[in-house]
Formats: sequence, C-alpha cells, structure tokens
Amino acid sequence: MISPTRLLHPIRRILGVTVATLGLAAGAHAGNDQPLALVEFASFDCPHCQAMDKHHSSIQAAVEAAGLEYRYAPLPSHTGLERAWRERAFYASRSIPGVANDVRKAFLTAGETGVPLKDYDDVLAHLQLHVPQVRWNEFADDHISDPSSVEAIERAARLAGRAGLREYPAFVAVSRSEVKLLSLSGDVAERAEAVIKYLENL
Repeated sequence: MISPTRLLHPIRRILGVTVATLGLAAGAHAGNDQPLALVEFASFDCPHCQAMDKHHSSIQAAVEAAGLEYRYAPLPSHTGLERAWRERAFYASRSIPGVANDVRKAFLTAGETGVPLKDYDDVLAHLQLHVPQVRWNEFADDHISDPSSVEAIERAARLAGRAGLREYPAFVAVSRSEVKLLSLSGDVAERAEAVIKYLENL
C-alpha cells in the first residue's frame, strides 16, 4: 500500500474534524454513536487504489445496507491544493447528480494507464472525452475553479489527519464522537472483504 505522508505534506497543518466537515446528514443515527459514514481515502495515482476500484460497487452496496453514507475522498499527489485539478474537479462534480462516480473512474483509469493530467486544460479535455454528458468548460468556471473545490480537499485532509492516515487506500468510519481508521491487512481483495464484513457486523 502507498504511504500518504508525502501526498499530505502541503496540508499537514490542518488539524481537527467534525461530522459537518464531511457534509453528512446531521440527523442520521441521531441519539446514538453508531457510524454515520464510511469514508474511503485514495489517490488517483495509487495502484492499490486503482485495484480497490474493482470492489467499489460491493463496498458501496454494503455501506447502503448498513444505513450509512459513503464518501470517496481523493487527496492530491505531487502538487499543492491550488493545482490539484483532478481532485478539485472530482469534489466539484459531486454537485451534479450521478456524475461523481464517472469522474472517479475516469481519473483512476488515467492514473492506471499513465495519462498525464497535470494541467487544468488537460483535466477538462479528459473529462469531456470520458464524461461527455456534462459541459465541462461551462461547469469549470463556476465550480472547479471556485475556491470551494479547494475547501473540499481541505475538509478531507482534516479528516485524514484526525484519523492518523498512514497509507492508501484507507477506510474511516465516522460517528458523532469518533473518527475510526479501520485496521486492515492483506492484499486489496482481502482488505475489501474486511471492510464489507465490518459493515455487515454493525
């Protein structure tokens, strides 16, 4: 598994997290300390994260069966937040129903095949090719370029810092009073199965 220490370097100063930083439904599981959400931390450049994507639908189904919310939280590699255009585009795309999953897959595939997406224009061109149902040039000006897309990465970084993230991919269960990094071992398939079993036992 890949260590996020270098990837988190530009944002290591960010500490602390609340449930609100994830944008979770405030009323979910009210009155107890059961998990509210499962958050998967990843890097689009991480081979293990790319392999974990094969288990994404199974994990998502288990999350839904457990009555939790699911959040995919990519963090940038090799760049600062302002130029993290893939991650900024992903977080911005969550405002369009049904699109973020396609964006996630497009960026993971680019990482897996070595497609360089360092620049803003390259990211938009890639999205236009692989997620053509959105007019990305129009969307980008108001959403991807907006400071709110950087703030979304910062919120994910706060949660990663609170959880003590050490490697990707990582799964974190968030309740009202606790941020719990799931202890996983084995290869990607074994880790995915362990996450599903955790959810089934809630």
